[in-house]
Amino acid sequence: MRPALWCVAAFLLVLTARSTAGAHVICGNRIFPATLTMDDPGVGDELSLPTVQLIPTSSGQNIAYAYEWDKSITRDLGIAINGDYASQRSAAQGGNGWDDLTVTLKDELPCKAHHELAWSIGVVRLLPGTGASQLRNSGAIPGVGSTAPTFYIGKGLGDLPTDALRPFAITGEVSRQFSDTPSLSPNAWNYAASLQYSMPYLQQHVKALKLPRFVTRLTPLVEVSMTSPDGGPPTGNIAPGVLYSAQTWQIGAEALIPANKTTWQSQSVGFIVQFHLFLDDSAWKTFWGKPIINKDLWK
Repeated sequence: MRPALWCVAAFLLVLTARSTAGAHVICGNRIFPATLTMDDPGVGDELSLPTVQLIPTSSGQNIAYAYEWDKSITRDLGIAINGDYASQRSAAQGGNGWDDLTVTLKDELPCKAHHELAWSIGVVRLLPGTGASQLRNSGAIPGVGSTAPTFYIGKGLGDLPTDALRPFAITGEVSRQFSDTPSLSPNAWNYAASLQYSMPYLQQHVKALKLPRFVTRLTPLVEVSMTSPDGGPPTGNIAPGVLYSAQTWQIGAEALIPANKTTWQSQSVGFIVQFHLFLDDSAWKTFWGKPIINKDLWK
């Protein structure tokens, strides 16, 4: 599918959505929005389409047009499918094609509502051989699969006594990636975190200020995501940006700034933008927008 068709599909979904939507993670008064470079600590029915990422390199640029579909199996257990179409351009050569698919199984544990503390456990599987052979042969995508047990956490600061700090929230993710063939692709630690300031939380649970409606829907944030392979230096990005959350959808944009000298050697400052749709809207109360089994396995 051409990248332009991703955008068309996303806007068609917006036009068909209506009413109010449940967000991805709700714990007490806190809503943890979907972030762009890491996953959040919850399970839901959602669609990211498209996520566009551009990273300039020393010899050209890499562009990825990605998607993610999240489907709840039960109220606490869900599955996600990720993929992207990669376009690589360099002075020496270029290539286009699909990246390998990634499948995630995640279980959301009962949250601590009073402390706005949510967490989940999951496992992420990279499916080898599902991407374009042209990209695989050039080394642009992995030639082997991997499995990564992952822990996700989110903590809102709404239980603090200082009003100025209560809209803040922190989310984090850490995983151990086990390669199918470590001699070809080493095992690695992946870790990420975000610091968020929720204007919706400020308006609804701290103090309603006379601000433009547009501003009251914003969540400024900074994300940091890193990969540390066994026997190699870590690489990653610092991603400052902002999210705009409407009733049925969310849009976000962030810069991608290399986090260390090693990363600067392979890339310069890029960006990522994402359109995110909440399928658990009343307009989608079919298979697409509700758990297959309406039961919480923890209750």
